Amino acid sequence: MKNMRQMSHHVFRVLRRPIIAVVFAAVALTMAPPSWAKTLTIGTISTSPVEEVRTFQPFADYLAGELAGDGIDAVKVAIATNINQMSTMLKNGEADLFIDSSVTALLINKLSGSEYMLRRWKKGRAYYRSVIFVRDDSGIFSLAELKGKIIAFEEPFSTSGFMLPAMAAHRKGLELIAVASIHVMPPADRAGYVMAFDNETQSTWVERGRVQAAAMAEDDFNDFAKTALKRLRVLHMTPFVPYHVVTHRPGLGAPLVERIKTVLKSAHETEHGRGVLADFERTTKFDDIPPELLADVLKLEPFLHLISSLK
Repeated sequence: MKNMRQMSHHVFRVLRRPIIAVVFAAVALTMAPPSWAKTLTIGTISTSPVEEVRTFQPFADYLAGELAGDGIDAVKVAIATNINQMSTMLKNGEADLFIDSSVTALLINKLSGSEYMLRRWKKGRAYYRSVIFVRDDSGIFSLAELKGKIIAFEEPFSTSGFMLPAMAAHRKGLELIAVASIHVMPPADRAGYVMAFDNETQSTWVERGRVQAAAMAEDDFNDFAKTALKRLRVLHMTPFVPYHVVTHRPGLGAPLVERIKTVLKSAHETEHGRGVLADFERTTKFDDIPPELLADVLKLEPFLHLISSLK
């Protein structure tokens, strides 16, 4: 009988080992991240990468936390210095999402195959437009009268400060050509342009007569016009476009795209989410892009080659 009990105990110990192993394996599977867990990358364009990462990373961390159960183990930020570099990153899968202005995104969509996803209410703005303005005493009353004169744009990848007004000028028949400085006169049949790299410089150059016109977002112009030493006048207004947007790279899985959209569209509904958005350049919320605004942006697509060819 004793031998039988010893044999039974031995058999139980032998059998118990695989049972315990199975139990531990099952627990490990429930605790471990999915084998398909991956890092999601948010792309943006900036000439100040350190500052840009500081701006974007808390938002990226929030998104990572919300997507932890969806196979995303981290969300990082990737900075490109120009449109072509960002387009390549999206096309090659080095960036999954892109957040920037809507016309910049339109060009990047065309170059990379990325797609519009959501609208971002940056600084509380749902949409905006640009204005081309002159000094009120300039005697200039149409875009055609800017031929042989100089326009100060903001910077090459700015929607409101370059792309949108430049395309508007082309649509009205005003051809643009880069000039080396504000002291170089363009050909008589074209308007020359320079980059000022900030709105204050643009406004000052127009006030002092160093350039004959400039272009910037309408709200920014209204702010500068209030304190301008010389009275400024709007010469031309562009159509409204979404202020900022989120796009996704080609090939990003549809279920993940929809999950990200759900997370972002509901972020403003919680106290924690609202705090993260507020710290993210005073973002109010994310929502679907209204069809009429999207249609206005897409109307600009035939003119994108004009912008990308400007030197």
